[in-house]
Amino acid sequence: HTVLIQNEESQTTFPLININDGKQLTLRFDDFSNEVKDYSYTLVHCDDKWNQSDIFPNDYLDGFEEEQITTYDYSVNTAVDYIHYSISFPNNNIKPTQSGNYILLVFENFDRTDIVLTQKFFIAETKVEIIPQPTTPIDFDHRYTHQEIDFKVSYSIFHIDDPFNEVRVVILQNNRYDNALSDLKPKFVKDKELIYNFDTETVFEGGNEYRIFDNRDLNIGGQGIEQIVYSDSIYQTILTLDHKRAYKKYTTQFDHNGNFYIAANLNRSPYTEADYTNVYFRLPYPRELTTGNVYINGGLTNNELKLDARMQYKDSLKMYETNLLLKQGVYDYTYLFKKADEKQGKWETLEGSHYQTENIYTILVYYQSFSDNAQKLIGVKRFIYQ
Repeated sequence: HTVLIQNEESQTTFPLININDGKQLTLRFDDFSNEVKDYSYTLVHCDDKWNQSDIFPNDYLDGFEEEQITTYDYSVNTAVDYIHYSISFPNNNIKPTQSGNYILLVFENFDRTDIVLTQKFFIAETKVEIIPQPTTPIDFDHRYTHQEIDFKVSYSIFHIDDPFNEVRVVILQNNRYDNALSDLKPKFVKDKELIYNFDTETVFEGGNEYRIFDNRDLNIGGQGIEQIVYSDSIYQTILTLDHKRAYKKYTTQFDHNGNFYIAANLNRSPYTEADYTNVYFRLPYPRELTTGNVYINGGLTNNELKLDARMQYKDSLKMYETNLLLKQGVYDYTYLFKKADEKQGKWETLEGSHYQTENIYTILVYYQSFSDNAQKLIGVKRFIYQ
């Protein structure tokens, strides 16, 4: 539970470091157990689509292939007992030597087939300059609801023979993968610049500002909380009744662009003294949407459309409902509707979509020449639209 890969500087930072810059990422997770377990981890190099690279571990790791996780602490004065584990890397035992996409894989009892969790992260080089040029979509149907992410990639200090085949680009919006854009090739190449300026290929739903709840204080609650009760040996957090925001005028609202952070008032350590609570989400809707499903989405679901975050429709109440077991903190969340025949969740049906919405975009530039055995991540640019 509460699996995180964090930069040391910030709890909500994108899991990215530059190769050989001396900085570390920290993996954290909780295990609902009273007994310490034999957890180990390894790092797996992947391509831009998260397929394992066809190289050996000693091609991209310096040191050992795997390491035990020996740093742990027991929870203190919590209704739900857990053990908090952490590991920071690169370290003296495991150090990646190549840039690219990585999956951190945690397994139990020294058995790599007994997988406990996986988490994505990035190790980058700075070989190119990425210049974002966000704009309003030219398509009138998208002009007031979507955002277009055009950009340039300058490679004046890096040699690229065949940009159309050696370079791949991925764009993420608020760290989501269900709506990520990939396989992007430049429209033009001019004076050591790759020009990505399209009419429709790089257009995203603008979406809406995220909803927020704050349950750092289980005695009085906070923003977005209707009631907190202690029942069945655990705290139950009932959120304020939500309402559909589609077709409503856009309203500026501060959010964390889908992120969350763990915290508990009056406690010293959020990692061992924050408690767990069942959080109840409720969204009235006049009828069940039979062409797809409604999901809670944000950092609290690892920005994925997870089965346990899929809401159930109660016809007798005319309402979508579900609950998630979450650690105390401040959380962004939203309701996405995913049609059965589509990959990505959409904002427009329940939340509305607006071109004014603030979103964080990440442009990732990958390179693999004919002679390279794996992709390199040669540039990353994160920026706020609006």
